Amino acid sequence: MLPGVVVLREVNMNNPLALCHVDESFNASLLGNRGSQLHWFEDQEQLCQYLQEEYVDLLADTGELDEEQTEAARERFALIIEQSLSLPAMVDHLNDLSSGLRRIVWLGSLAELAELDDEFANAVRRYFWGEQDDNEDDPEAPIPESLWPDLLDLMDDFLAEGEYC
Repeated sequence: MLPGVVVLREVNMNNPLALCHVDESFNASLLGNRGSQLHWFEDQEQLCQYLQEEYVDLLADTGELDEEQTEAARERFALIIEQSLSLPAMVDHLNDLSSGLRRIVWLGSLAELAELDDEFANAVRRYFWGEQDDNEDDPEAPIPESLWPDLLDLMDDFLAEGEYC
C-alpha cells in the first residue's frame, strides 16, 4: 500500500458503509499525494462514532486545534450528525466545517458505490472495469454483487492511481 492511503477492510460483506476522505491541507499538496483514507463500517452507528472521534481528531491535528476547540468541533459534529436527514446533507455540512483540512468525497454503501450515478462512484466503476478489461461499451456500468469482492480488492489501487478529486 502506498503512503498516505489507508484502507480498512475488516467489514461485513453484506453491504458495508464506505467513507472516503482526502486531505485538502497545504501539507498534502506539498507532498504530492491526496492523503486519501477509505474506511468501511458495518453500520451507521460505527460510522457516526468514527466521525465524532477519530475524524474530529484528524481535523484537530491538521488544523492545530487546542483541546477546547477540538471539543467544540466534536459537539458540532455530533449535532450535525443528529440533525441531518440524509447522508448527502450530512456530508455537505461536515465538509463545510472542515474546509481546507479534509473533504469527504464518498459516504455511502457498497451497493451504492457499485451502482449509483455519482462522480466518485462513477470514477470507481470506470477504474474497476478498466482493470477488468471489460464493459468498454459502458465503463460506468453497475458492478454486480458477485464482483464486489474484486471491487474491494481494487479500492486501494484506485485511491492511489484513480481520478476522483
